[in-house]
Amino acid sequence: MPADVLGQLGQAAPLVLGCVGIWVALLNQRRQLNAQMYIEISGRFQELLRLFPTEAWLANRMPSQPLPPSSQELTDCTLYCLQLIAEVYQLHKSAYITKDLWLLWERDIQHTLTGPVFQREWERLAADFDHNPEFLRYIDTVMRSKRPRTPTEN
Repeated sequence: MPADVLGQLGQAAPLVLGCVGIWVALLNQRRQLNAQMYIEISGRFQELLRLFPTEAWLANRMPSQPLPPSSQELTDCTLYCLQLIAEVYQLHKSAYITKDLWLLWERDIQHTLTGPVFQREWERLAADFDHNPEFLRYIDTVMRSKRPRTPTEN
């Protein structure tokens, strides 16, 4: 009888090891995909920063800076940022990115959206996102929230 049990365990062990191997491979693949998304989206954000007028970005990040006048360039750059935020938000809602990765980005999203430049420009751009009421509610909620503090503000 013990030989039968050992034989059955011997047959089940490769199955168990195979399942564990598949599970580890899936975890590694998800981590790799999240790393690729982080690199891609961070790169796109860096491109947007290069386009964004410096004085407007500084005024948005540091409210003590004077608010620049509205311009088509500023509105366009704000729209590009909002479109990128909408894409990241959709990835989050569709569970394509981990909660940890979303939380990493969301703090910066909140800090950006609660700035005075984005607050002003949002009034002109909100209609561009009418097709996505869930995203509109998210943006409105973030914009009404208290501005998160950055490490330099602590």
